[in-house]
Amino acid sequence: MELDAKGVPQPTGKTETLEADSVVLALGQDVDLSLLDRVPGLEIEDGVVKVGANMMTAHAGIFAGGDMVPAERTVTVAIGHGKKAARHIDAWLRSGTYDPGPKHEIADFSKMNTWYYSDASKTVRPVLDLARRTSSFDEVVQGLDETNALFEARRCLSCGNCFECDNCYGVCPDNAVIKLGPGNRFKFNLDYCKGCGVCAAECPCGAIRMVPEEI
Repeated sequence: MELDAKGVPQPTGKTETLEADSVVLALGQDVDLSLLDRVPGLEIEDGVVKVGANMMTAHAGIFAGGDMVPAERTVTVAIGHGKKAARHIDAWLRSGTYDPGPKHEIADFSKMNTWYYSDASKTVRPVLDLARRTSSFDEVVQGLDETNALFEARRCLSCGNCFECDNCYGVCPDNAVIKLGPGNRFKFNLDYCKGCGVCAAECPCGAIRMVPEEI
């Protein structure tokens, strides 16, 4: 291809061979549904397979996601479909249904204690020099190395979602916060809790909300 006067890539019909260790196809191609020709009951429309809320097709036991179903064709959506489908497949194999439960309340910036989080200035991403930007199609902003990638991942604010930092457990003056073990977060012993609100104030991600006690 080559860029036209407006900077838009245009096909030229010319080809070249490049050596590569791996290739990622991101061309917005349609899905090859030929493998589903002999599967009865599937509903296919506009080149995609219809699925229910549980990611299962109209044929019991066959699940689909990503580019194969009606959705935004992005890597993020495809990964999400994979996780969602895996949970529903597991439940289906156990003759049950997967209940994701209610979603937590989204915490806005005012509920964040951002000083708990690391400063972004420690992460330096390599950038292509000016001369090479105008003479090649090389990526200008380079990817993160392993160290920087891990640093950035640890900076997630986890807005409204408890990540078990133990702040509430550590600051509670009444020992009302009970640890439930890795992955299970905490519960509050309301018989001990005096409603001081220190846990909510010190939660870095706004995962704790103070509500009036029912009488």
